[in-house]
Amino acid sequence: MLLLLAGRSIGWAAIAAPLVGFFAMRGPVRPRFEFSDDGVIFRRSGKSPLLPWDEIAAVALVKAGGRTVLAYRLKPGVAVMKRHPGAGFLRAKGLDFDGGYFVDQMTASPQEILDVFQQHLGR
Repeated sequence: MLLLLAGRSIGWAAIAAPLVGFFAMRGPVRPRFEFSDDGVIFRRSGKSPLLPWDEIAAVALVKAGGRTVLAYRLKPGVAVMKRHPGAGFLRAKGLDFDGGYFVDQMTASPQEILDVFQQHLGR
C-alpha cells in the first residue's frame, strides 16, 4: 500500500511474494514421513520419535471426517508412545487404530503412500 501511495511500481513485490513464501515453507511441501530401515518418523517437529517397523501390526487407508487417513495398529504388548499422531481423532470416529496421519493432501496419492508402508512392513 505504501508503494502505491508513493507512486512506485509494485511489480517486483508481486513477483517476490511467492518466492518468499516458497523459501519460508522450505519448499512446496514439508516432508511428512521419513522412512528408514529401522522405522518411520511422522514429522511434526524436530523431536518426532521413530516408530519401529517391527512394532506396527497393520496399516490401512480409512475415511474419517471426510479425510483420508493412513491408520496404523500396533502389535499387542507394544508400549504406546505418549502421543501417536491422529490417535484421538481415530478413536473419536470409532475406528480401532492406534494412530494415523492425513494423507489426502500430500504430493503422492494415498494408495502410493500405503504401498510404501506395506513394502517396509513386508521386509
